[in-house]
Amino acid sequence: MQASRAKTSTGRRQSVQHCPALLLACGNSLRQDDGVGLRIAEAAEQLFPASRLRIVAAQQFTPEMAAELAATELVIFVDACAVDAPGAIRVIPVTARADSPETHRLDPAALLAMAQSLCGHAPARAFALTIGAGHFGYGEEISGPLRQAVPRALRLVTNLVTAYSAKA
Repeated sequence: MQASRAKTSTGRRQSVQHCPALLLACGNSLRQDDGVGLRIAEAAEQLFPASRLRIVAAQQFTPEMAAELAATELVIFVDACAVDAPGAIRVIPVTARADSPETHRLDPAALLAMAQSLCGHAPARAFALTIGAGHFGYGEEISGPLRQAVPRALRLVTNLVTAYSAKA
């Protein structure tokens, strides 16, 4: 995958600037289906200009991403899900979790709470887009059901950005 637009080509962080929508994708591209979030981020990078959708892709959600969340009104978290059937896509609204987040393993709700508490702002709208995954062995290829799910997930991202970033 290309370097995320949230980083410069040297890997140094750029200053966080306001953007109407943010896609935070996580996954491990070396663990088969776990890399599906990164594939969706890569496809979205080709579809959206940086001024419309800021894309950040990483192996996991980290506390540093709170600043990214504070600079937007719409966030879409994208990740593989071991519980759902391979290729099944789920989009659910996310709200900040009231309890104090554990910083070693952040989920979207904890990251939203962290953005609010540390930066004073969290996005007005947040969604988790998960793709059911079944293969987590070593390898860079995602399974057939997930390859088929990527374009469908990208259409959902497009629908969310179109519907909600204009209203932010």
